[in-house]
Amino acid sequence: MRLGLGPIALAGTTRASLEALAKAAVAASFDSVWVAESRAGGVGGGLAAAAFLAQLVPIRVGAVLDGGLYHPLHMAEDIAIADVTSQGRVEVLLRGAPEEHVRLVLAALSGAHMRIDGPTLRVPARLEANQPAPDALLGVGVAAAWRAGTAAPAPSGRWPGMLLCPGDVAAADLLRAAGTAASYFLVDASSPENVRSAGWRLVGPLRMPGFPEWINQQ
Repeated sequence: MRLGLGPIALAGTTRASLEALAKAAVAASFDSVWVAESRAGGVGGGLAAAAFLAQLVPIRVGAVLDGGLYHPLHMAEDIAIADVTSQGRVEVLLRGAPEEHVRLVLAALSGAHMRIDGPTLRVPARLEANQPAPDALLGVGVAAAWRAGTAAPAPSGRWPGMLLCPGDVAAADLLRAAGTAASYFLVDASSPENVRSAGWRLVGPLRMPGFPEWINQQ
């Protein structure tokens, strides 16, 4: 069971508030802290903000990126740089990304030679060593917005299904949504006080749920 803070909207957020929320997430025992860009609103820089936070806190950092509004090769380059500067602690959620863009990002991050001839994007294979990119969408998980009574998305490979949750969500509801799966929950919070409150309510019950009924049986 993983518990993240965010995503924190970068629109209208100051550097000081980002620092305060990230440090509160560490103190409240969150596994990660996330930021979200809004390129349609003129606010990008999700990966730059995540890389900045990675210099401040020891936990994982994530960025919600707007797919389709960001060239996938540039995105792959920025992800790689953020991954190096964070010492491998960066995570990425693509929002509204066409499948063609996702394939190109994954192919570019794989480090393999590639040739892409998609509906709208082409990466020409100029070298004989270049081969078509593999068809499999390896390393991709699924995220969904929280709704009362919903179930967390199914795991995909090594990635647990992710739910984006409101700040007042209850631990019991998250446990029901996860079922027997090891889900990943992102919990919204707008102030360090909200972060501490969410940590107090959620971290203990999610990480150390009650003993199963059979524990005391002979």
